[in-house]
Amino acid sequence: MKMKKTLIYILAAACILTGCAKTVTVTSNQAAKRYLDAWVHVQKQKHPDYLWKQTPLGSWILEETVGNGPTLTEFDDSLYLRVNYTYYSLDGDISSTTSAKLSQQLGTYVENNYYGPQIWYANSIYAGLEELVKGMKAGGRRKAVIPGWLQTSTRCETAEEYLALADDKVGTSQIFDIELVEHFLGVSDWEIDSISRYLVRHFPSVYGSDPVKARADSSGAHGFYYIRRDAPSEEKELKDTTVYINYTGRLLNGTVFDTCVRDTAMFYGIYSKDRTYGPVAISYGSEWSDCKMGAESTSVIKGFARTLWAMKPFEKGTGVFFSPLGYSYSGSGGTIPAYSPLRFDIELVANPN
Repeated sequence: MKMKKTLIYILAAACILTGCAKTVTVTSNQAAKRYLDAWVHVQKQKHPDYLWKQTPLGSWILEETVGNGPTLTEFDDSLYLRVNYTYYSLDGDISSTTSAKLSQQLGTYVENNYYGPQIWYANSIYAGLEELVKGMKAGGRRKAVIPGWLQTSTRCETAEEYLALADDKVGTSQIFDIELVEHFLGVSDWEIDSISRYLVRHFPSVYGSDPVKARADSSGAHGFYYIRRDAPSEEKELKDTTVYINYTGRLLNGTVFDTCVRDTAMFYGIYSKDRTYGPVAISYGSEWSDCKMGAESTSVIKGFARTLWAMKPFEKGTGVFFSPLGYSYSGSGGTIPAYSPLRFDIELVANPN
C-alpha cells in the first residue's frame, strides 16, 4: 500500500513539473529555423565585421560589393543570369565552386573540366537565390546565408509562408557567394552575339571587323557558321558514303574538350590512355541529319553534322554554332557548361587502313 502511494506521488510530481502539457510537434522547418537562429547568434560574436543584413524572407547578407553595370530589377520569362559562385556549408566547407583557383587549393580541380561563369535560367533558381540577386548590379557580389526553406522552386509572399511549406521541401541552410557577371533577355541572342564577336576576332579575313554583319552571315542555318580553311581536292558532294576525319572540339574561350588527335589531346591535357586516337569514320546519308560517327554509327550533335555536311573531299573547315545545335541547356558533364556555343575544327583525310 505504501509503495502504491509513493508511485502516485511521483506521477503527481511529474505532472506538476511538466504542467501535464500535450506533446508539441516541432516541424523540420521550425527545427531548422531554431538551429539557424542559434548559428547566427554565435557567428555574430565571431564575425562582427560581416554586414548581418537580414532580407525580408529571412536570408542574411554577410558581404556585398556593388557592381557598376545595369541593375537587375524584375524577373522576366526570358531572363538569364551569368554568374560565378561558391557554395559553403554553415561549417565553412565548400561544396561547389566555379573557381579554378579555389578548386586547385581544395584539391578538387579536374584538368579538362570547365571553370568560369555559368548561365542560369532565372525562373528556375531557388526562391532564396532570386531574392538575393534582385537589386544587384552587374559586376556585383553578394555572400549570404540562405535558409533551407528558401531553397525551393515554390514562390510565396512572406517568410511565414515559406516556413509553412511541407517538410519535404526543406533544404539545408547554406552560404552562397554569388558574383553577378551579367544578366540579359534571350539566351540564344546572347550566344549568337558572342559568336559574332568571336568570328571577327578569329576570322577577320572572312567576317571582317563588324560583329553585326558577321552575326547575319550564317551558313544556311540559324546560329551556325562555317569557315573553309583549306580548299577541297574536288567540289563533289559527300552523300551516301564513308569518309575519315580528324577533329578537335573547343569552347569559345579556347578550352579543348574533345579530339581524336593524340598530340592535340596531350598538348591540352585531355589525353586518355584508354582511348584510341586517329582518324574517325563518318558515314554520310542523303541529308545532313543522317551523319553518323564510327563503326557503331553513333549519332552526332546537329552543329557537328552540319559542319560535316558543308565540307567536300579532303577539305579543312571550322564550324561554330550556338547551343541549340550542341548541348543546349544541359551541357555535357563537367566539360561543357549549359548554353555553350561550340567550335569544331575538322579535316577530311585519307582512309588510314
